[in-house]
Amino acid sequence: MSRLHRLGSTSLLLLASVLLALAAPALARQVHESGRAVLMISIDGLHPSYVLDADRFGARVPVLREFVRNGAYAQRVTNVTPTVTYPNHTALVTGVSPQEHGIYTNTVFDPLGLEQGAWNWYGAQIKAPTLWEAAKAKGMTTAAVLWPVSVGHPAIDYNVPEYWRNKRPYDQFLMESVSTPRGFLESVEQRTGHPYYAGPDGLALDDKSTEVTIAMIEQAKPRLLTLHLVALDGAQHEHGPLNEHSLPVLEKIDTMVGRIVQAQRKAYPDSTIVIASDHGFHPVNHLLHLNAALADAGLIELTEGPAPKVKSWKAYAWNSGGSASVVLQDPKDAATRAHVDRILTALAADPANGISTVLRGEEAVALGALPQASFLVDCRSGFATGGALTGKVVTPTATTTGTHGYLNTHPEMSSAFFVTGPGIKAGKNLGHIDIRNIAPTLAGELGVALPTARQAALPLRD
Repeated sequence: MSRLHRLGSTSLLLLASVLLALAAPALARQVHESGRAVLMISIDGLHPSYVLDADRFGARVPVLREFVRNGAYAQRVTNVTPTVTYPNHTALVTGVSPQEHGIYTNTVFDPLGLEQGAWNWYGAQIKAPTLWEAAKAKGMTTAAVLWPVSVGHPAIDYNVPEYWRNKRPYDQFLMESVSTPRGFLESVEQRTGHPYYAGPDGLALDDKSTEVTIAMIEQAKPRLLTLHLVALDGAQHEHGPLNEHSLPVLEKIDTMVGRIVQAQRKAYPDSTIVIASDHGFHPVNHLLHLNAALADAGLIELTEGPAPKVKSWKAYAWNSGGSASVVLQDPKDAATRAHVDRILTALAADPANGISTVLRGEEAVALGALPQASFLVDCRSGFATGGALTGKVVTPTATTTGTHGYLNTHPEMSSAFFVTGPGIKAGKNLGHIDIRNIAPTLAGELGVALPTARQAALPLRD
């Protein structure tokens, strides 16, 4: 009888446990050595020219410029329409367009206001596989900070998602409730003395997100971490594209990025680190109130009183900044469709209304309208869609502001991509890329598969 046969069942189980424990580090090394750790930092509203032409803007951004010198970069990234935050951040982690990942706009289509201004916050709304899932399937620890459309996503281990109720201090408790693992966010708040919530000061939020990110890196060492910084976007919405008001914000973000990169390099010296963004900006001096025109034509019925709301509607324009999807309550209502077509055609014919183009039917949906939309209206620079239900169709703004959300054919809407890591060719110009190239590229860096992505990985080392 062999020695193994002489062992009892308890001894065999003990032996198996010992062998498994001895093998575990080797198995973990196999998983982790299949690729590099990846950190993706999205700077909301970062046009590539702000870094590539930093001298022209007078931008002191040494950390971001180092990405250009020591890594690969895109001259321009064509993002998805509408060029707003949520559809494009979802494209960054899926490699597919809204028609496949399911996030068409920032906000939930809701003409009657029943959802009280809800956004597309929840990870369960994403219909396509994500980088987080691909990494998790390989046993990697994943993390995300303030990433859009991530609340409750099961593949994110450490998650402080983008979410709010009223952007006031009471939201601290909301954030602590939806963040994972339970207790992590509270521990960072106690250490820094700063409660975490999306208040009016974007730089303060980015500073808190930086502290949370560094704590994640030091405590959890995630193999994949995605971070969303928001202050530059807010500054440009308030004051227009990069100028004396928003330039200092970008420079402070550059310092934050430097701190995060330093922490990441300490945890994983061979990391692949990406700077990405979701859109650029146009200046805005006038607002186009499409729903005021539709209400005046009898296609929207309003409540009585000094602050009318929508009571019923046959056609409604859902705004995304520089563009709007016009939806018919009954898509088969040919008379209403023709009526709306006449209204939009007349508005587009007058340059004073600021309409660049009107797309119809299948073409509108294919190029970025809501899937139930019958029309897509795109504005030109200087104009954005407004929310008034009554009054003049076009109104001036008190000061120059800024927005995005236009068709992705506007060069000013282009997003950014900069990447450094071992073996990546220094100063490599990738030219003009698609935002859907980024997810499969990062999958390759992680050593995981993302076969649903629609574009090829970028040649970072050729």
